[in-house]
Amino acid sequence: MWRPVTRLQWGVEQSFQDGADPQRADWLQLSGLRLAHSQGSPRVAMAEPGALQSTPPVVAERSESPSQGRRKPNMTDEERLRMAEFLLKHSQGDARLPRAVITAAADKFQVHRNTVSRVWNLMKAALDAGATTDVVMKQVLSKKRGNCGRKKKDYTAALEQVKQLPLNQRGSLRALSSAVGVPRTTLYRLLRDEDAASSSANSQAESSSDAKPTVASLIKPPLSDKNRVDRLRFCLSKMQPNRVFDNMFNVVHINTKWCWLPSSRDAKKTKVMVLVAVARPQWDGERQQHFDGKLGVWPFVAAEPPLPLGSYAEDVLAWDQATPQNGRVFRILETVGKVEIQSMITSYVIPAIKMKMPRSLRHEQIFIQLDSQQVRLTPDDPVVAEHGSTDGWNIRVQYQPAYSPELVVLNHNFLKSVYPEPLPPQLRAMAVQLPPVEELVAGVERAFAALPKQRITDSFLALQKTMESVMLAGGSNDFKSQEDASKKSLQQDGSLPVSVLCCPKALDVCQSVLSATHE
Repeated sequence: MWRPVTRLQWGVEQSFQDGADPQRADWLQLSGLRLAHSQGSPRVAMAEPGALQSTPPVVAERSESPSQGRRKPNMTDEERLRMAEFLLKHSQGDARLPRAVITAAADKFQVHRNTVSRVWNLMKAALDAGATTDVVMKQVLSKKRGNCGRKKKDYTAALEQVKQLPLNQRGSLRALSSAVGVPRTTLYRLLRDEDAASSSANSQAESSSDAKPTVASLIKPPLSDKNRVDRLRFCLSKMQPNRVFDNMFNVVHINTKWCWLPSSRDAKKTKVMVLVAVARPQWDGERQQHFDGKLGVWPFVAAEPPLPLGSYAEDVLAWDQATPQNGRVFRILETVGKVEIQSMITSYVIPAIKMKMPRSLRHEQIFIQLDSQQVRLTPDDPVVAEHGSTDGWNIRVQYQPAYSPELVVLNHNFLKSVYPEPLPPQLRAMAVQLPPVEELVAGVERAFAALPKQRITDSFLALQKTMESVMLAGGSNDFKSQEDASKKSLQQDGSLPVSVLCCPKALDVCQSVLSATHE
Protein backbone atom coordinates (compact mmCIF):
# COMPACT_ATOMS: atom_id res chain seq x y z
CA MET A 1 0.00 0.00 0.00
CA TRP A 2 1.39 3.38 -1.00
CA ARG A 3 1.82 5.91 1.80
CA PRO A 4 3.15 9.45 1.47
CA VAL A 5 6.65 10.02 2.78
CA THR A 6 7.78 13.45 3.81
CA ARG A 7 11.05 15.00 2.86
CA LEU A 8 12.33 14.70 6.41
CA GLN A 9 11.54 10.96 6.48
CA TRP A 10 13.33 10.50 3.19
CA GLY A 11 16.41 12.13 4.71
CA VAL A 12 16.29 9.73 7.65
CA GLU A 13 15.99 6.69 5.39
CA GLN A 14 18.73 7.94 3.07
CA SER A 15 21.06 8.48 6.01
CA PHE A 16 20.67 4.84 7.08
CA GLN A 17 21.07 3.56 3.55
CA ASP A 18 24.18 5.65 2.78
CA GLY A 19 25.82 4.79 6.11
CA ALA A 20 25.82 8.35 7.33
CA ASP A 21 26.76 9.47 10.79
CA PRO A 22 24.55 7.68 13.36
CA GLN A 23 24.28 10.78 15.58
CA ARG A 24 22.96 12.84 12.68
CA ALA A 25 20.51 10.06 11.87
CA ASP A 26 19.26 9.99 15.46
CA TRP A 27 18.80 13.76 15.36
CA LEU A 28 16.84 13.56 12.15
CA GLN A 29 14.69 10.74 13.51
CA LEU A 30 13.94 12.62 16.74
CA SER A 31 13.19 15.81 14.81
CA GLY A 32 10.73 13.95 12.63
CA LEU A 33 8.89 12.57 15.63
CA ARG A 34 8.72 16.03 17.18
CA LEU A 35 7.39 17.43 13.94
CA ALA A 36 4.72 14.77 13.87
CA HIS A 37 3.75 15.51 17.46
CA SER A 38 3.58 19.26 16.85
CA GLN A 39 1.38 18.87 13.76
CA GLY A 40 -1.00 16.61 15.63
CA SER A 41 -1.33 14.06 12.78
CA PRO A 42 -0.31 10.44 13.39
CA ARG A 43 0.34 9.89 9.64
CA VAL A 44 3.01 12.52 9.13
CA ALA A 45 6.08 10.52 10.21
CA MET A 46 5.28 6.96 9.19
CA ALA A 47 8.60 5.46 8.09
CA GLU A 48 8.95 1.81 7.36
CA PRO A 49 9.91 -0.24 10.42
CA GLY A 50 12.80 -1.85 8.59
CA ALA A 51 14.34 1.46 7.62
CA LEU A 52 14.61 2.65 11.26
CA GLN A 53 16.61 1.38 14.15
CA SER A 54 15.41 -1.66 15.99
CA THR A 55 14.93 0.26 19.24
CA PRO A 56 12.53 3.23 19.04
CA PRO A 57 13.88 6.57 20.19
CA VAL A 58 13.01 7.83 23.66
CA VAL A 59 10.96 11.01 23.52
CA ALA A 60 10.60 13.09 26.71
CA GLU A 61 6.96 13.24 27.78
CA ARG A 62 5.39 16.59 28.48
CA SER A 63 4.79 17.15 32.19
CA GLU A 64 1.19 17.98 32.93
CA SER A 65 0.57 20.27 35.85
CA PRO A 66 -2.73 20.17 37.72
CA SER A 67 -3.51 23.67 36.48
CA GLN A 68 -2.97 22.78 32.79
CA GLY A 69 -5.85 23.94 30.64
CA ARG A 70 -6.89 26.77 32.91
CA ARG A 71 -5.43 30.09 33.87
CA LYS A 72 -3.06 30.13 36.81
CA PRO A 73 -4.40 32.31 39.64
CA ASN A 74 -2.61 35.46 40.64
CA MET A 75 0.30 35.15 43.01
CA THR A 76 -0.43 35.77 46.65
CA ASP A 77 1.43 38.38 48.64
CA GLU A 78 3.36 35.65 50.43
CA GLU A 79 4.59 34.22 47.13
CA ARG A 80 5.52 37.68 45.89
CA LEU A 81 7.58 38.34 49.02
CA ARG A 82 9.38 35.00 48.69
CA MET A 83 10.22 35.78 45.07
CA ALA A 84 11.48 39.24 46.05
CA GLU A 85 13.72 37.71 48.72
CA PHE A 86 15.06 35.24 46.17
CA LEU A 87 15.87 38.02 43.69
CA LEU A 88 17.49 40.23 46.33
CA LYS A 89 19.59 37.32 47.52
CA HIS A 90 21.01 36.72 44.02
CA SER A 91 21.25 40.37 42.94
CA GLN A 92 24.51 42.25 42.68
CA GLY A 93 25.38 45.50 44.42
CA ASP A 94 24.41 47.76 41.52
CA ALA A 95 20.84 46.40 41.37
CA ARG A 96 21.59 43.99 38.57
CA LEU A 97 20.74 40.34 38.29
CA PRO A 98 23.29 37.80 37.10
CA ARG A 99 22.61 35.74 34.04
CA ALA A 100 19.85 33.04 34.28
CA VAL A 101 18.50 34.25 37.66
CA ILE A 102 15.15 35.25 36.17
CA THR A 103 14.83 31.83 34.54
CA ALA A 104 15.70 30.11 37.81
CA ALA A 105 13.09 32.18 39.67
CA ALA A 106 10.47 31.37 37.04
CA ASP A 107 11.19 27.65 37.38
CA LYS A 108 11.17 27.77 41.16
CA PHE A 109 7.87 29.63 41.54
CA GLN A 110 6.28 28.08 38.40
CA VAL A 111 5.48 31.36 36.70
CA HIS A 112 6.43 32.94 33.39
CA ARG A 113 9.66 34.87 32.92
CA ASN A 114 7.68 38.03 32.23
CA THR A 115 6.10 37.81 35.68
CA VAL A 116 9.51 37.64 37.32
CA SER A 117 10.70 40.53 35.18
CA ARG A 118 7.77 42.71 36.25
CA VAL A 119 8.47 41.97 39.91
CA TRP A 120 12.16 42.75 39.45
CA ASN A 121 11.44 46.01 37.60
CA LEU A 122 9.29 47.20 40.52
CA MET A 123 12.07 46.34 42.93
CA LYS A 124 14.74 47.91 40.73
CA ALA A 125 12.84 51.20 40.50
CA ALA A 126 12.71 51.37 44.29
CA LEU A 127 16.38 50.42 44.63
CA ASP A 128 17.44 53.09 42.14
CA ALA A 129 15.51 55.66 44.17
CA GLY A 130 17.50 54.72 47.27
CA ALA A 131 14.62 53.11 49.16
CA THR A 132 15.16 50.80 52.10
CA THR A 133 14.64 47.08 51.99
CA ASP A 134 11.18 47.27 53.63
CA VAL A 135 10.00 49.78 51.05
CA VAL A 136 11.38 47.65 48.24
CA MET A 137 9.52 44.60 49.54
CA LYS A 138 6.26 46.54 49.76
CA GLN A 139 6.49 47.47 46.08
CA VAL A 140 5.84 43.90 44.99
CA LEU A 141 2.60 43.49 46.93
CA SER A 142 -0.63 43.21 44.98
CA LYS A 143 -2.38 46.46 44.14
CA LYS A 144 -5.72 44.76 43.51
CA ARG A 145 -6.73 44.48 47.16
CA GLY A 146 -9.78 46.68 47.66
CA ASN A 147 -9.77 47.86 44.04
CA CYS A 148 -11.16 44.79 42.30
CA GLY A 149 -14.47 43.00 42.17
CA ARG A 150 -18.01 44.31 42.20
CA LYS A 151 -18.66 47.35 44.32
CA LYS A 152 -20.58 46.71 47.52
CA LYS A 153 -24.27 47.50 47.27
CA ASP A 154 -26.00 49.81 49.70
CA TYR A 155 -28.91 48.08 51.44
CA THR A 156 -29.66 50.87 53.92
CA ALA A 157 -33.02 51.60 52.32
CA ALA A 158 -33.95 47.90 52.42
CA LEU A 159 -33.15 47.67 56.14
CA GLU A 160 -35.25 50.74 56.82
CA GLN A 161 -38.07 49.20 54.81
CA VAL A 162 -37.89 46.05 56.94
CA LYS A 163 -38.68 48.10 60.05
CA GLN A 164 -41.74 49.64 58.38
CA LEU A 165 -43.31 46.42 57.10
CA PRO A 166 -46.53 45.16 58.69
CA LEU A 167 -46.56 42.04 60.80
CA ASN A 168 -48.09 39.77 58.17
CA GLN A 169 -45.07 40.34 55.89
CA ARG A 170 -42.50 39.58 58.59
CA GLY A 171 -43.61 36.07 59.46
CA SER A 172 -40.67 34.33 57.80
CA LEU A 173 -37.41 35.19 56.11
CA ARG A 174 -38.83 34.17 52.74
CA ALA A 175 -41.83 36.50 53.09
CA LEU A 176 -39.58 39.30 54.28
CA SER A 177 -37.24 38.77 51.34
CA SER A 178 -40.01 38.99 48.76
CA ALA A 179 -41.48 42.08 50.45
CA VAL A 180 -38.26 44.14 50.36
CA GLY A 181 -36.92 42.72 47.09
CA VAL A 182 -33.63 41.44 48.51
CA PRO A 183 -32.39 37.84 48.12
CA ARG A 184 -33.01 35.69 51.15
CA THR A 185 -29.35 34.85 51.83
CA THR A 186 -28.36 38.50 51.44
CA LEU A 187 -31.12 39.58 53.81
CA TYR A 188 -30.04 36.98 56.36
CA ARG A 189 -26.47 38.28 56.19
CA LEU A 190 -27.61 41.89 56.55
CA LEU A 191 -29.71 41.13 59.61
CA ARG A 192 -26.87 39.13 61.13
CA ASP A 193 -24.36 41.93 60.61
CA GLU A 194 -26.77 44.52 61.97
CA ASP A 195 -27.38 42.41 65.07
CA ALA A 196 -23.63 41.99 65.57
CA ALA A 197 -23.08 45.75 65.25
CA SER A 198 -25.82 46.57 67.77
CA SER A 199 -24.54 43.94 70.20
CA SER A 200 -21.00 45.33 70.07
CA ALA A 201 -22.29 48.85 70.59
CA ASN A 202 -24.34 47.84 73.63
CA SER A 203 -21.51 45.86 75.21
CA GLN A 204 -18.65 48.37 75.21
CA ALA A 205 -17.41 46.95 78.50
CA GLU A 206 -16.26 43.79 76.73
CA SER A 207 -12.81 43.72 75.20
CA SER A 208 -12.25 43.73 71.47
CA SER A 209 -11.11 40.09 71.56
CA ASP A 210 -14.54 39.04 72.83
CA ALA A 211 -16.34 40.59 69.88
CA LYS A 212 -18.25 37.98 67.92
CA PRO A 213 -21.08 37.82 65.41
CA THR A 214 -24.42 36.88 66.87
CA VAL A 215 -27.56 35.61 65.23
CA ALA A 216 -30.68 35.58 67.33
CA SER A 217 -32.21 32.61 65.51
CA LEU A 218 -29.35 30.20 66.14
CA ILE A 219 -30.00 27.39 68.60
CA LYS A 220 -26.37 27.43 69.71
CA PRO A 221 -25.08 30.98 69.22
CA PRO A 222 -21.35 31.72 69.45
CA LEU A 223 -20.15 32.57 72.95
CA SER A 224 -17.34 34.79 74.16
CA ASP A 225 -15.20 34.12 77.22
CA LYS A 226 -17.36 36.47 79.27
CA ASN A 227 -20.52 34.62 78.21
CA ARG A 228 -19.06 31.27 79.27
CA VAL A 229 -17.98 32.62 82.66
CA ASP A 230 -21.45 34.11 83.24
CA ARG A 231 -23.08 30.79 82.41
CA LEU A 232 -20.84 28.95 84.88
CA ARG A 233 -21.53 31.46 87.64
CA PHE A 234 -25.26 31.19 87.03
CA CYS A 235 -25.20 27.39 87.23
CA LEU A 236 -23.02 27.49 90.33
CA SER A 237 -25.45 29.88 92.04
CA LYS A 238 -28.24 27.31 91.61
CA MET A 239 -26.32 24.64 93.54
CA GLN A 240 -26.25 23.87 97.26
CA PRO A 241 -23.04 23.03 99.17
CA ASN A 242 -23.83 19.29 99.00
CA ARG A 243 -23.73 19.35 95.15
CA VAL A 244 -27.53 19.19 94.86
CA PHE A 245 -29.29 21.73 92.69
CA ASP A 246 -31.93 23.98 94.21
CA ASN A 247 -35.54 22.86 94.05
CA MET A 248 -36.39 26.11 92.21
CA PHE A 249 -39.77 26.39 93.90
CA ASN A 250 -39.38 30.18 94.10
CA VAL A 251 -38.45 30.78 90.43
CA VAL A 252 -41.01 31.75 87.79
CA HIS A 253 -39.94 31.27 84.17
CA ILE A 254 -41.51 33.47 81.52
CA ASN A 255 -40.95 33.42 77.77
CA THR A 256 -42.61 34.64 74.60
CA LYS A 257 -43.89 32.46 71.76
CA TRP A 258 -45.45 33.10 68.36
CA CYS A 259 -48.66 31.16 67.69
CA TRP A 260 -50.83 31.01 64.58
CA LEU A 261 -53.93 29.16 63.44
CA PRO A 262 -52.99 25.73 62.02
CA SER A 263 -55.64 25.93 59.29
CA SER A 264 -54.40 29.28 57.98
CA ARG A 265 -52.34 28.78 54.81
CA ASP A 266 -52.50 32.18 53.16
CA ALA A 267 -49.75 34.78 53.37
CA LYS A 268 -51.74 36.90 55.82
CA LYS A 269 -52.06 34.23 58.47
CA THR A 270 -53.42 35.08 61.89
CA LYS A 271 -50.43 35.32 64.18
CA VAL A 272 -50.20 36.41 67.82
CA MET A 273 -47.33 36.56 70.31
CA VAL A 274 -48.15 35.20 73.76
CA LEU A 275 -46.36 35.33 77.11
CA VAL A 276 -46.16 32.03 79.01
CA ALA A 277 -45.38 31.90 82.74
CA VAL A 278 -44.82 28.70 84.74
CA ALA A 279 -43.38 27.72 88.11
CA ARG A 280 -42.43 24.35 89.53
CA PRO A 281 -45.37 22.21 90.69
CA GLN A 282 -45.39 21.82 94.48
CA TRP A 283 -47.59 21.11 97.47
CA ASP A 284 -49.59 24.00 98.91
CA GLY A 285 -49.87 23.41 102.65
CA GLU A 286 -52.42 26.15 103.34
CA ARG A 287 -54.81 25.12 100.58
CA GLN A 288 -54.07 21.41 101.07
CA GLN A 289 -53.73 20.80 97.36
CA HIS A 290 -51.10 20.57 94.67
CA PHE A 291 -50.09 23.66 92.73
CA ASP A 292 -49.83 22.59 89.07
CA GLY A 293 -47.24 25.26 88.20
CA LYS A 294 -49.33 26.87 85.43
CA LEU A 295 -49.60 30.60 86.07
CA GLY A 296 -51.06 31.61 82.74
CA VAL A 297 -50.64 32.50 79.09
CA TRP A 298 -51.49 36.00 77.87
CA PRO A 299 -51.59 37.38 74.31
CA PHE A 300 -50.06 40.67 73.25
CA VAL A 301 -53.24 42.23 71.89
CA ALA A 302 -55.00 45.51 72.45
CA ALA A 303 -58.78 45.70 72.83
CA GLU A 304 -60.64 48.68 71.43
CA PRO A 305 -62.46 49.77 73.54
CA PRO A 306 -60.27 48.41 76.39
CA LEU A 307 -61.42 45.45 78.44
CA PRO A 308 -61.75 45.65 82.22
CA LEU A 309 -58.75 44.22 84.04
CA GLY A 310 -58.99 40.46 84.42
CA SER A 311 -62.06 40.02 82.20
CA TYR A 312 -60.30 38.94 79.02
CA ALA A 313 -60.11 35.23 79.70
CA GLU A 314 -63.54 35.02 81.32
CA ASP A 315 -65.59 37.07 78.87
CA VAL A 316 -63.82 36.73 75.54
CA LEU A 317 -61.77 33.53 75.38
CA ALA A 318 -64.42 31.11 76.66
CA TRP A 319 -65.09 28.80 73.73
CA ASP A 320 -68.54 27.77 75.04
CA GLN A 321 -69.87 31.30 75.53
CA ALA A 322 -73.41 31.98 74.41
CA THR A 323 -72.86 35.29 72.63
CA PRO A 324 -69.65 36.91 71.42
CA GLN A 325 -68.51 40.38 72.42
CA ASN A 326 -70.22 43.01 70.30
CA GLY A 327 -68.61 46.25 69.22
CA ARG A 328 -65.10 45.32 70.37
CA VAL A 329 -62.09 44.83 68.09
CA PHE A 330 -58.85 43.11 69.09
CA ARG A 331 -55.71 44.49 67.47
CA ILE A 332 -52.46 42.47 67.41
CA LEU A 333 -49.41 44.27 68.77
CA GLU A 334 -46.84 44.19 65.99
CA THR A 335 -43.93 45.35 68.19
CA VAL A 336 -43.28 44.06 71.70
CA GLY A 337 -40.69 45.96 73.70
CA LYS A 338 -39.80 46.94 77.23
CA VAL A 339 -43.05 48.78 77.94
CA GLU A 340 -45.26 45.90 76.77
CA ILE A 341 -43.29 43.28 78.74
CA GLN A 342 -43.29 45.49 81.82
CA SER A 343 -47.04 46.01 81.56
CA MET A 344 -47.63 42.27 81.09
CA ILE A 345 -45.55 41.41 84.18
CA THR A 346 -47.19 43.97 86.44
CA SER A 347 -50.75 43.41 85.18
CA TYR A 348 -50.86 39.62 84.81
CA VAL A 349 -47.77 37.73 85.99
CA ILE A 350 -47.41 39.26 89.46
CA PRO A 351 -51.17 39.01 90.25
CA ALA A 352 -51.12 35.36 89.10
CA ILE A 353 -48.15 34.64 91.39
CA LYS A 354 -49.97 36.10 94.40
CA MET A 355 -53.16 34.27 93.53
CA LYS A 356 -51.97 30.78 92.54
CA MET A 357 -48.59 30.08 94.13
CA PRO A 358 -48.39 28.73 97.70
CA ARG A 359 -48.61 31.47 100.29
CA SER A 360 -45.75 29.94 102.23
CA LEU A 361 -43.46 31.47 99.59
CA ARG A 362 -44.51 34.92 100.73
CA HIS A 363 -41.69 34.88 103.28
CA GLU A 364 -39.12 34.05 100.59
CA GLN A 365 -37.84 36.03 97.64
CA ILE A 366 -39.50 35.04 94.36
CA PHE A 367 -37.62 35.57 91.11
CA ILE A 368 -39.14 36.12 87.68
CA GLN A 369 -36.50 34.78 85.28
CA LEU A 370 -36.45 36.20 81.78
CA ASP A 371 -34.09 36.69 78.86
CA SER A 372 -32.04 39.88 79.10
CA GLN A 373 -31.48 39.98 75.32
CA GLN A 374 -35.21 40.11 74.56
CA VAL A 375 -36.42 42.30 77.43
CA ARG A 376 -34.54 45.45 78.42
CA LEU A 377 -35.62 45.40 82.07
CA THR A 378 -33.14 45.84 84.89
CA PRO A 379 -33.24 43.50 87.92
CA ASP A 380 -34.08 46.48 90.14
CA ASP A 381 -36.80 47.85 87.86
CA PRO A 382 -38.78 50.31 90.01
CA VAL A 383 -42.17 49.52 88.46
CA VAL A 384 -41.81 45.76 88.93
CA ALA A 385 -40.37 46.23 92.43
CA GLU A 386 -43.31 48.42 93.42
CA HIS A 387 -45.93 45.90 92.31
CA GLY A 388 -43.96 42.93 93.65
CA SER A 389 -43.48 44.26 97.16
CA THR A 390 -47.16 44.75 98.03
CA ASP A 391 -49.25 42.43 100.24
CA GLY A 392 -46.14 41.13 102.01
CA TRP A 393 -44.59 39.57 98.87
CA ASN A 394 -41.02 40.07 97.63
CA ILE A 395 -40.97 39.53 93.85
CA ARG A 396 -37.95 40.55 91.80
CA VAL A 397 -36.68 40.15 88.23
CA GLN A 398 -33.79 37.77 87.53
CA TYR A 399 -31.86 37.47 84.29
CA GLN A 400 -30.57 34.31 82.74
CA PRO A 401 -27.11 34.51 81.09
CA ALA A 402 -26.90 36.01 77.65
CA TYR A 403 -27.26 33.68 74.65
CA SER A 404 -28.47 30.81 76.85
CA PRO A 405 -31.82 29.58 75.53
CA GLU A 406 -31.19 26.14 77.01
CA LEU A 407 -31.31 27.61 80.55
CA VAL A 408 -35.03 28.42 80.23
CA VAL A 409 -37.32 25.69 81.47
CA LEU A 410 -39.91 26.56 78.82
CA ASN A 411 -37.53 25.46 76.06
CA HIS A 412 -37.22 21.90 77.39
CA ASN A 413 -39.96 19.99 75.54
CA PHE A 414 -42.54 22.44 76.80
CA LEU A 415 -43.22 25.38 74.49
CA LYS A 416 -44.03 23.14 71.53
CA SER A 417 -46.93 21.75 73.57
CA VAL A 418 -48.45 25.23 73.93
CA TYR A 419 -49.98 25.34 70.47
CA PRO A 420 -53.51 26.28 69.40
CA GLU A 421 -55.66 23.23 70.07
CA PRO A 422 -58.80 22.90 67.93
CA LEU A 423 -62.17 22.09 69.41
CA PRO A 424 -63.31 18.48 69.59
CA PRO A 425 -65.63 17.54 66.70
CA GLN A 426 -68.59 16.97 69.02
CA LEU A 427 -68.30 20.52 70.42
CA ARG A 428 -67.75 22.46 67.21
CA ALA A 429 -71.46 22.64 66.41
CA MET A 430 -72.28 24.07 69.85
CA ALA A 431 -69.40 26.57 69.93
CA VAL A 432 -69.86 30.17 68.91
CA GLN A 433 -67.93 31.20 65.81
CA LEU A 434 -65.22 33.59 67.02
CA PRO A 435 -63.08 36.02 65.03
CA PRO A 436 -59.65 34.67 64.02
CA VAL A 437 -57.71 36.45 66.77
CA GLU A 438 -60.05 35.32 69.53
CA GLU A 439 -60.17 31.80 68.09
CA LEU A 440 -56.37 31.65 68.09
CA VAL A 441 -56.00 32.82 71.68
CA ALA A 442 -58.80 30.51 72.81
CA GLY A 443 -56.96 27.55 71.26
CA VAL A 444 -53.75 28.53 73.07
CA GLU A 445 -55.69 28.74 76.34
CA ARG A 446 -57.10 25.25 75.81
CA ALA A 447 -53.65 23.82 75.00
CA PHE A 448 -52.15 25.42 78.10
CA ALA A 449 -54.97 24.14 80.31
CA ALA A 450 -54.55 20.59 78.95
CA LEU A 451 -50.81 20.57 79.68
CA PRO A 452 -50.04 17.81 82.22
CA LYS A 453 -48.35 18.75 85.47
CA GLN A 454 -45.73 16.02 85.11
CA ARG A 455 -44.37 17.58 81.92
CA ILE A 456 -43.55 20.78 83.79
CA THR A 457 -41.78 18.77 86.50
CA ASP A 458 -39.78 16.88 83.87
CA SER A 459 -38.79 20.19 82.29
CA PHE A 460 -37.31 21.43 85.57
CA LEU A 461 -35.31 18.22 86.01
CA ALA A 462 -34.11 18.50 82.40
CA LEU A 463 -33.01 22.06 83.15
CA GLN A 464 -30.88 20.84 86.06
CA LYS A 465 -29.27 18.17 83.88
CA THR A 466 -28.55 20.86 81.29
CA MET A 467 -26.82 22.97 83.94
CA GLU A 468 -24.64 19.97 84.76
CA SER A 469 -23.76 19.61 81.07
CA VAL A 470 -22.90 23.32 80.86
CA MET A 471 -20.52 22.94 83.80
CA LEU A 472 -18.92 19.85 82.24
CA ALA A 473 -18.39 21.78 78.98
CA GLY A 474 -16.71 24.68 80.79
CA GLY A 475 -19.57 27.08 80.05
CA SER A 476 -19.74 26.23 76.36
CA ASN A 477 -22.92 25.25 74.53
CA ASP A 478 -21.19 22.54 72.50
CA PHE A 479 -22.68 19.54 74.26
CA LYS A 480 -25.47 17.02 73.85
CA SER A 481 -28.43 16.89 76.18
CA GLN A 482 -28.15 14.15 78.79
CA GLU A 483 -31.21 12.04 79.45
CA ASP A 484 -31.34 10.16 82.72
CA ALA A 485 -32.14 6.55 81.82
CA SER A 486 -33.43 5.78 85.32
CA LYS A 487 -35.89 8.68 85.42
CA LYS A 488 -38.86 6.73 84.06
CA SER A 489 -38.37 3.83 86.45
CA LEU A 490 -37.99 6.19 89.41
CA GLN A 491 -41.08 8.06 88.28
CA GLN A 492 -43.11 4.85 88.14
CA ASP A 493 -41.93 3.87 91.60
CA GLY A 494 -42.73 7.30 92.99
CA SER A 495 -39.13 7.84 94.11
CA LEU A 496 -38.15 10.52 91.61
CA PRO A 497 -35.88 13.03 93.40
CA VAL A 498 -36.81 16.67 93.63
CA SER A 499 -33.37 17.85 92.49
CA VAL A 500 -30.45 16.40 90.55
CA LEU A 501 -27.15 15.55 92.24
CA CYS A 502 -24.33 17.15 90.27
CA CYS A 503 -21.34 14.96 89.44
CA PRO A 504 -17.97 15.93 91.03
CA LYS A 505 -16.27 16.28 87.66
CA ALA A 506 -18.65 19.04 86.57
CA LEU A 507 -17.99 20.97 89.77
CA ASP A 508 -14.22 20.60 89.36
CA VAL A 509 -14.30 21.84 85.76
CA CYS A 510 -16.46 24.81 86.76
CA GLN A 511 -14.21 25.83 89.63
CA SER A 512 -11.04 25.44 87.56
CA VAL A 513 -12.38 27.70 84.80
CA LEU A 514 -13.55 30.33 87.29
CA SER A 515 -10.25 30.26 89.17
CA ALA A 516 -8.31 30.68 85.92
CA THR A 517 -10.47 33.69 85.10
CA HIS A 518 -9.64 35.40 88.40
CA GLU A 519 -5.94 34.89 87.81
